[in-house]
Amino acid sequence: MAKAKSQYTCTECGAVNSRWNGQCGQCQAWNTLVETVAETTATHRFATAPQGLTASTAVEKLSQVKTQSVPRVSTLIDEFDRVLGGGLVQGEVVLLGGDPGIGKSTLLLQALASLSKNRKVLYVSGEESVAQIALRAQRLQIDSDEVLVQ
Repeated sequence: MAKAKSQYTCTECGAVNSRWNGQCGQCQAWNTLVETVAETTATHRFATAPQGLTASTAVEKLSQVKTQSVPRVSTLIDEFDRVLGGGLVQGEVVLLGGDPGIGKSTLLLQALASLSKNRKVLYVSGEESVAQIALRAQRLQIDSDEVLVQ
């Protein structure tokens, strides 16, 4: 039988830690962590319901949700910016998908080239080699002097 694992729960905010600390990492309260036994893992992967990445929140009407505008960075490609809601948002991830050969990599290379004039950019590809990216930039006559690749 597997050894029972301990977890430490904050009595102030409910945050769960895997080890004891004098101070809660979430609410910064001192000496509020209480040791409990973590639930044992299920025998197979479908025995328990999946848990979300964030705590659940109360149900509310969408029209009453408070929002705030965030600054956006233009890619200088008007239609791309329009689809993005006005440009890129710092810290946000954009997933660009589509059939092979429709121009996803070309569009991103063009956007990064224009963004590189005012800020540092990094093009990371999991499929294409650095040489293939450089060949595309040359073929499209893109000024890629400031675009970093990996």
